[in-house]
Amino acid sequence: MTKRQSRILVTVFLVVLVGFCLLFTFGLSPWLQRAAERSDAFAMLGKCMEVASGDVLRIEQDGEERWVRLVGIEAPRMEGDPALAEQAARRGVDPAWLMRQGRVTRNTLSAWIHRRGLYITYPLGEDARDEEGRYRVYAEVAGIDIARKLLQGGQVYTDDTDHPRRDIYLAHEEEAREKEIGLWRPDSVSLL
Repeated sequence: MTKRQSRILVTVFLVVLVGFCLLFTFGLSPWLQRAAERSDAFAMLGKCMEVASGDVLRIEQDGEERWVRLVGIEAPRMEGDPALAEQAARRGVDPAWLMRQGRVTRNTLSAWIHRRGLYITYPLGEDARDEEGRYRVYAEVAGIDIARKLLQGGQVYTDDTDHPRRDIYLAHEEEAREKEIGLWRPDSVSLL
């Protein structure tokens, strides 16, 4: 191959590469955006700005802040939460012990995801909210489902919400129970 042929080949390659980049950036992006808007599970990229508890986050997306609650899990309640006594009675554990577990869960989650980018999915629909007006979401960081990770560590309970990952979440809670980790440790303070 001559120098001239090599230059022509490199030039063609660069033109094709630039054309592909332009097509992807300007040509496919609107099409991909429309496809995403039509999807059943609306998704977005966001950043975790605050971890209020083991299942409630404040996120920012495109300059807008919103409170979200992770679908399918129930974190231990913390001090000042009026639902603490009810949750402790329902779970058969001491409220003070449950409150300490709630702080551990929140702090673990905060250390893991605070100020990090999240992939947010709305499995119950974009407008699905809990009783306090927080959006119901799945959240992933670095491709890892946050709720699933917390369940694997025994740090949260599953709730009774019907959602696409329910069976997976229940299996992880059962596995944590069998391993006696986190909320399922034998040294937990039980009221039973």
